[in-house]
Amino acid sequence: MGKICIWKFGTWLEGLINVLLLGRGKDFAGWVAWKFFKTHDCGCERRRIFLDNLFNCSDDIKLF
Repeated sequence: MGKICIWKFGTWLEGLINVLLLGRGKDFAGWVAWKFFKTHDCGCERRRIFLDNLFNCSDDIKLF
């Protein structure tokens, strides 16, 4: 039997950040990435996928 996805922590955290910043979470993360790290990529998607996979939740479609 495979592992069960209990909680999509990365997706939940992304939603919480968007609620707290009134839907401007990625804009704010992009500004922080450029201002402090001089890069255009904030790493939001990589971080969300990593945290979801940490709790055994992936976006892959599994038929069996």
